[in-house]
Amino acid sequence: MKRRHLLGLGALGLLGGWALRPTDRGREHDTYFAELNRQLQRDGEGIPTLLLDLDRLDANADLLAARLGGHLQLRLVAKSLASTGLLEYLAKRLQTQRFMVFHQPQLNRLARSFPQADLLLGKPMPVAAALNFYRQLAHHLDFDPDRQVTWLIDSQQRLMQYGELAKALGRPLRIALEIDVGLERGGFATPQALAQALVQLRQLPALRLQGLMGYDAHVAHSPPWQNQLRAFSETDERYRLFISSAQGFSDLWPAKPLLNGAGSLTYLLHSQQETSLNEVAVGSALLKPAEFDTPLLKEHQPALWIASPILKVVDGALPYLQPLQPLISAWNPNRENAYYLYGGRWPAQPVSPAGLDYDELYGRSANQERLVGGRGTRLTSNDWVFLRPAISEGVLGDFSEIRLLRRGQLVGRWSTIGNS
Repeated sequence: MKRRHLLGLGALGLLGGWALRPTDRGREHDTYFAELNRQLQRDGEGIPTLLLDLDRLDANADLLAARLGGHLQLRLVAKSLASTGLLEYLAKRLQTQRFMVFHQPQLNRLARSFPQADLLLGKPMPVAAALNFYRQLAHHLDFDPDRQVTWLIDSQQRLMQYGELAKALGRPLRIALEIDVGLERGGFATPQALAQALVQLRQLPALRLQGLMGYDAHVAHSPPWQNQLRAFSETDERYRLFISSAQGFSDLWPAKPLLNGAGSLTYLLHSQQETSLNEVAVGSALLKPAEFDTPLLKEHQPALWIASPILKVVDGALPYLQPLQPLISAWNPNRENAYYLYGGRWPAQPVSPAGLDYDELYGRSANQERLVGGRGTRLTSNDWVFLRPAISEGVLGDFSEIRLLRRGQLVGRWSTIGNS
């Protein structure tokens, strides 16, 4: 082939490659976030802010209630809804005083804030943490832990430890037994192992059995070769075998046992299919952070945002590569500008304006998070960026309060329950 033909083909290849370069994905804030941006410019306090859309929260709560239809009791998950104001609001709207708690300081907080609450531990606590709960429990409260707290037991060793704690405290302790229905995260692995624990429980009269708890989040993530409904059915059958084993201990098994399970990821299956449960625990589905974008929750709406003010808008140059920045931004206009936020390293993704992303070449920062984007965002240092949390548990505790939205307007605040 002649040289000029080769050169021509090479030029065509370069032109074709250039034509395939990324386009500017940047867009201005849509109507919803543009209004929030204006409000925060006017009424914001200049620091990262957690925003909760009450209209979307109401829609999620009403959807949950309609799906449960009164057939299953609801227990609100405090770790995902870590605000007494939020829990009070949802408890009233959803007509429940049942809460699932995962952290001992939060357990004490809820005992103070909800004197009529029924509190179930969502994970087995070290016996020292349980003892600390009783030490920190104010004596003047109307709350009675002997009737209103149920501790979770996952092994015979922990069963003995709680028996000794009850003896030392001189008071009865209510317990539920954690069963493994396929998640492989601990608990009594087989009905036979559960039966052995119940034999042991007969020797510990200060412990009062309330029922069982089996978490089935794995069903929502069943692999392609495992039909989801079949996975659910097999998990529910495992739960029924544990119940059958426990019912053989009629002297221990309560007349109205607690049969807790599910979670945000699988509550819909329990509401639509025959289930061995009589209550489900739900939290994140009410806020729908990004990790809960699953087919089973597609009708729920995202309701929680992180808003952060922009500190600086600079060109997207990287250290040691400044001379190449014109070429880099010409190839990828989404690296033309860099936007530094107040704070960062949240488990969250930028959602507005569209076209922003973390600069993985530069790295993450909890102090001044760097995002990159193109001119299409039209952002200035007077603007705010909005991020959608991947999860809510832990995130609420990173902020001292939640600012509330109603019909797109800032209308109030709720304090959060800290992570410690």
